[in-house]
Amino acid sequence: MNGRRRAWLLQLYREHRQISLLHRLHLSTPIIEISAASTYWGSWQSAGGAIRISSRLIELHTWDVVINVLKHEMAHQAVSELFHSREGHGDLFARACDMLGVPDGFREAGGDLPRSLPTIHEKAQKSPQHALLLKIEKILALARSSNEHEAQLAMEKANQLITRYNLARVTTENDTGYDCIIINHKKKRIENYQRRICAVLSRHFFVRIVLADLYDPDLCCSHKTIEILGARENVLTAEYVYHFLLSRMESFWEEFRRRNQTGGNRKRSYCLGLLDGFDAKLTAGEQENAVTPKAAAGQNISALVCEADRGLSLFIRRRHPRLARRSHAGAGVSRREYEAGRQDGDKLVLHKVMENHDGNRGKMLPCR
Repeated sequence: MNGRRRAWLLQLYREHRQISLLHRLHLSTPIIEISAASTYWGSWQSAGGAIRISSRLIELHTWDVVINVLKHEMAHQAVSELFHSREGHGDLFARACDMLGVPDGFREAGGDLPRSLPTIHEKAQKSPQHALLLKIEKILALARSSNEHEAQLAMEKANQLITRYNLARVTTENDTGYDCIIINHKKKRIENYQRRICAVLSRHFFVRIVLADLYDPDLCCSHKTIEILGARENVLTAEYVYHFLLSRMESFWEEFRRRNQTGGNRKRSYCLGLLDGFDAKLTAGEQENAVTPKAAAGQNISALVCEADRGLSLFIRRRHPRLARRSHAGAGVSRREYEAGRQDGDKLVLHKVMENHDGNRGKMLPCR
């Protein structure tokens, strides 16, 4: 066994132990094998107490997919060890999947998965809310107007549309599809300004954010990740906003540095100010154009909707059964650069990016 496969194997043992602990399941430590199988991604052998994971799965898919296949096989293990049954994919297996938080797309019979799994963007195209995302895209395209007033009105209209949709969604028996997008910058830490963007998403775009770790089988190490969780259409919108803000933040900073001959060590202060300014602008707009009395009173509608969304709470609990809230101490900032950033943040208008040269995807949905 080469060094990379040995590292994969050790990580699979760690994942098995961690999943069992998080979900409070007393499963024995199985024999885990990495196989060269081409007919299945994973299998559970009850006679030998072994879980086999195909090396092709690890090579072709992200580690998040590998974890979900591992959970599928652990559900079979739970049926054997906890329910003392040889049942395949019946009621006991479904119960075990609930206990382990196995996502719906990974509960089907048969270990083989397609070479390419549908992305959240592709799933959204078949969603009843597809038209909503298209409408939001069209409104944000209007926000590119050179007329500052027209651009601001377009952004506010998009925000109102998103808010009204979510208020209606949580008060009706809507068959919401929940999903998660993982943003992975392949870094060992989450920067302060990335945390601040996450706070903007939580406060204004009806999603929950979880900062986590994800193993990288190519580099044989773990990276810090940002998980955006929520109704699929909200997750796609929030992902777009995340990359939009990251891109515009860099552009604004480069322009500010060029004009003021400012050193790179002041970037964090400027960027935090920019994001706080944009956050304050969104908050003021939501209160001025309030669609509910609570919004007019200054209450955070995004937080209220997420709190009332029982489907979202269940989705998050299955994926992260033992979440811990941790506060992050803010570092000191340079007042001059921070205030300059706040002023620029107040000018920032969320709009649709038409080209990809700055690294922004430009669309919430794949090319049509």
